[in-house]
Amino acid sequence: MSYSIPQFSKSAVDKAGRTLAAAVSSEEFDDTAWDILGNWRASHAFPLNSVTVSLKAKVSRLRLEAVVVQRLKRSRSILSKLLRDSMRLTQMQDIGGCRAVVASIDDVYSLRGKFYKSRSKHVLVSEDDYIAKPKISGYRGIHLIYKFQSAVKPEYNNLLLEVQLRSQVQHAWATAVETVGAVVGQALKSSQGESLWLTYFQTASLALEYSETPAFGRTPSMSRGQVARELERLDARLEVNKKLSAYRAALRATEQPKAKSAGYFLLVLLPDEPGLQVFSFSKDEADSAQKEYQRYERLLPFRSRQMPLFPELADYSGAQVVLVGAESFRSIREAYPNYYLDTEQFMSLVTQFIQRYRRAA
Repeated sequence: MSYSIPQFSKSAVDKAGRTLAAAVSSEEFDDTAWDILGNWRASHAFPLNSVTVSLKAKVSRLRLEAVVVQRLKRSRSILSKLLRDSMRLTQMQDIGGCRAVVASIDDVYSLRGKFYKSRSKHVLVSEDDYIAKPKISGYRGIHLIYKFQSAVKPEYNNLLLEVQLRSQVQHAWATAVETVGAVVGQALKSSQGESLWLTYFQTASLALEYSETPAFGRTPSMSRGQVARELERLDARLEVNKKLSAYRAALRATEQPKAKSAGYFLLVLLPDEPGLQVFSFSKDEADSAQKEYQRYERLLPFRSRQMPLFPELADYSGAQVVLVGAESFRSIREAYPNYYLDTEQFMSLVTQFIQRYRRAA
C-alpha cells in the first residue's frame, strides 16, 4: 500500500497555510500552496491508520459495541481553523483523526482508561474532557491528542493525531449539528452562525445530558421543564424537524455497487440539490483516494447560492467532501449520518425529552 510522506519543511507548510487562509475570501488559491497542504494532510494517513488499528484493538479487548472510523480533515475546515484560531498549520492537532462511538458514557471512560494504560510509543500530548466540561456549543466527548512515534517509520514521527471518544447520544447531537451546519452553511459546531440555531443546540445538549447522565456536579442553568419548554419554543421558531425531514426525504444518494467491500469512502455532499455521491476505494488505493479527495475539494466552491428553505442566509457554503476510512459501508452511515442529512436519532431523543418534561417544574 502506498502512503504519502512529508515532502516539505515545516516552514514551507506553515507558509502555505498562511497563503491559503489569506485567499479564502477571494477563492484565488495558489496552486503550489494547495499542493503543499495536500501533501501535508496526506502524510497523516499512515500514522492515522496505525492509531486507528490501536483504537480498534482496545475496543475489541473491552468487548464493546462500537463504530470506529478515521478521517483526514477537510481543507475547508483546516483553512477556517487557521483563520479563526490564528495558528500555524503544523500546530494543528486534528488533521488526522479517528473516532469510536460506543453505547454509553461508562464505555467512553473505560476506553479512555485503556489508552492511559497502553504501552504505546506514541506520546499523549493532551486530553480534553468535554463530558466533564462541555464546549460552549454544547459539544460533549473526550479528545486525546497523540504525537506519533515509530522506529520503523521515523519520517512520520511527531505528526499530531486526534482520537475522539463519544457515546451514541453525544454522537447523535454532534452529527445533528454537522447536518444543520451543512444545510445552512454555517460553522455551528464552532459556535459561529445564527444565534437561534446556536441556542437551540446548546439547549438540546443540556436535554441529552439530562437524559444520559448527571451533570457531573455542575449546577444546571435550567431545570428539565425549562429545557423542554425552551426546545419546544425554538423548534416552533426554527421549524427544525420540518426542514430537516424535508431535506432528508429529498436527498438523492448515489453509491457505487462495490462500496460494501471498500476500505476508503469519498463522500461528496451538495445539500442545495440535495445530493450525496459516495465513491469507494480499496485499501490498496489509498493514494488514489487522496488524489481524488484533493481534486474534488478544488472543484467545490466555498460559496454558493441561497438555500430554498433558508432564504435569510445569503452566503451559503454548505457543499463539502470528506475522505473516510472504515471497515464497512454500514459503519459510514452510522458514523456520518450528517452526510445523509439524517437527524432521526437526534430528533427522536429531543422529542421524547420534550414530551416527558415540558410540564415539569
